[in-house]
Amino acid sequence: MKHSDTFIINSFDVDITKLVTPVALCAVMQETASRQCVDIGISVDDLAKYNQTWMLARQYVKFSGYPSWRSSITVETWPRNRTGLRALRDFIVKDEKGEEIAKSVTNWMLIDVNTRRLCKIDELGKKIEVTEETVMPEDFKIKVEKSDGEKITALFRSRSSDFDMNAHVTSTCYIKWILDTVPFEFHKTHSVAELYAEYIEEISSEVDVESVAYMKENSFYHELKNLQTDRIVFRGQTTWRLCAASIRVQSCSAHRGTAK
Repeated sequence: MKHSDTFIINSFDVDITKLVTPVALCAVMQETASRQCVDIGISVDDLAKYNQTWMLARQYVKFSGYPSWRSSITVETWPRNRTGLRALRDFIVKDEKGEEIAKSVTNWMLIDVNTRRLCKIDELGKKIEVTEETVMPEDFKIKVEKSDGEKITALFRSRSSDFDMNAHVTSTCYIKWILDTVPFEFHKTHSVAELYAEYIEEISSEVDVESVAYMKENSFYHELKNLQTDRIVFRGQTTWRLCAASIRVQSCSAHRGTAK
């Protein structure tokens, strides 16, 4: 069963180019999925009765375009499969002209909120009406491959605003951290074309997080490490496309020093 919602691109969803950010698009996709879960009785509130919740494990997003401030977008999502310990969900995002701007495949896990252990989805799956349609080839797998290149590091700290209702740092915060590790000058002339993400461990307290990116041509391999536990909590890859540099730089220059 498919579900769709329409959103307006707000001022807090865009960057200095007045175009929506990858983080904002990922956020509205998750919000759309959340709304469908409410409709079919498998929301976070519904699962709380059984001390369970959803956790995003893997994610792939292909970005085709970035709509501008004040424009509208439509997000469509559907459960594609649910067996054993995983539930697959796909997304398509279109602009107000009906043109595709992003598509995504995701892998979700059901966990016990007390033990943080995985739960089988079999019983819950009876409520999920799947649509056996995927936005990617059937044999597509979300796989992050480690690569070398120019090393770039940044340090972040998880703050109260980074935590969601599951009491852990939200997945979109992980994406924000890895994208903020990419140099600002690179952002001025490039935009994200693809994102691969593996969410390995939760961050459930205020800690320092080291972000490491290895740049090779127009792609980056990313890792996030919890410095309190010295464990890798996230791995990912991003590929970027060259944008109309003069337009992006002109936009950056026009807005530099004008914030009020």
